[in-house]
Amino acid sequence: MITIYKIENTKIQPSGDVVAVELRGLSTDEKPTEVNGKKVDNGSAFIEIDTQKIYFFDAETEEWRG
Repeated sequence: MITIYKIENTKIQPSGDVVAVELRGLSTDEKPTEVNGKKVDNGSAFIEIDTQKIYFFDAETEEWRG
């Protein structure tokens, strides 16, 4: 189960179509590219609570990198 720890509209995108998020979940959880119907912004973070690994979102490739 993924928990949204922090979410904010990106200031560069006044339309609010992109959000910066900090997510927490298990290593087996699928890391999302959208949250609440909005695209995840570059540099957003996903923390795996079972492995303590941190991944950051690369918006150019739409991949989570750790």
